[in-house]
Amino acid sequence: MKRLILNITLLGFMSLGSMSAMAHNSTVKYGITIPQDGEQIAYGKSGSGETALIFIHGWSLFSNSRL
Repeated sequence: MKRLILNITLLGFMSLGSMSAMAHNSTVKYGITIPQDGEQIAYGKSGSGETALIFIHGWSLFSNSRL
């Protein structure tokens, strides 16, 4: 039961945060870059300022599909 309450609370905070971000009418610029190893990296850039916050989805996951 505690876990359910925690999940609902987190979902509520995430929803409020996303609504706040949409209210600021921020523009997201999307792009794809190809580094030297040839893999494509898709990204989205929004906001401004001197500090960058980078989210990397699945960076610690391991896939043996290339072995």
